Amino acid sequence: MSPTQTRRIVLFAAPLAALALVSGCGSDSSDTAASSSVPTPTAALSTSAAPAPAPTTHAGHSTTGQSQPTTTMVPNPQNCTVGELSVTLGQAGGAAGSTELPLVFTNTSSRTCNLDGFPGVSYVTEASGNPVGAPATRSGSGSVVSLAPGSAGTALVRATNVENYPADQCGVTEVAGLQVYPPGSYDSVFVPYPTKACSMTGANINQLSVAPVTG
Repeated sequence: MSPTQTRRIVLFAAPLAALALVSGCGSDSSDTAASSSVPTPTAALSTSAAPAPAPTTHAGHSTTGQSQPTTTMVPNPQNCTVGELSVTLGQAGGAAGSTELPLVFTNTSSRTCNLDGFPGVSYVTEASGNPVGAPATRSGSGSVVSLAPGSAGTALVRATNVENYPADQCGVTEVAGLQVYPPGSYDSVFVPYPTKACSMTGANINQLSVAPVTG
């Protein structure tokens, strides 16, 4: 090969080599850019896995800070009060294993007042003593009784002979009488009635029951 032909080959090959070098560099750059723009799975999981905080509550309160409404019972002004009544026991009657006691409410005031429903009745050891055993259960139904001055209404109390109950379930105790709450009243009166009561309570013990006041 002559020197002239060799020079032509070298001059022709040089541009081709340069072009190949530039093309190779461009391919590496684009691949690197593409790989760096794709987020890794680990990064995506770490930003979405945080749980939402759970609400907190406190006993008797809500997290909203709102308080629950309270209900206050207001006595009916038409009801008879303890100070307007005389409470006594009528003539007792006998029944199988129990005694029937008419509980008499007499209006001693100068106005007409009402008794509506059941009185509360419990045994007590003395006039200012604590209740003994379970209070009277309720039996029957009634309606409002209007008492003019001097008139009376009656609620029948049934007192069981507690000595008929097993001694280990009753706990027989001497009592002085009855603590009586007139219907709708928060105040009580003591009615003398010496007898025996159960100091223990249980499903099988029903020492007192009371009916609503009738005219």
